[in-house]
Amino acid sequence: MQANSGAKLGIGVIGCGNISMTYLRNAALFAGVELRACADISAEMAVLRGKEYGIRALGVDALLADPEVDLVLN
Repeated sequence: MQANSGAKLGIGVIGCGNISMTYLRNAALFAGVELRACADISAEMAVLRGKEYGIRALGVDALLADPEVDLVLN
């Protein structure tokens, strides 16, 4: 991502437990960022959070390799 490109910073969240809810709920408050994906050691939990927030549920390795994810929160 280039500075001042107008593109949003793609956010990926690893870990879909209680703390992730803070990231997922509040991401929309920040201009210039967009939730893109989530991952968890429990695929079931990642799918649940993905559906809840309208983002892709991936495996950890896939999220880390995803070119649409610019920043990972954990």
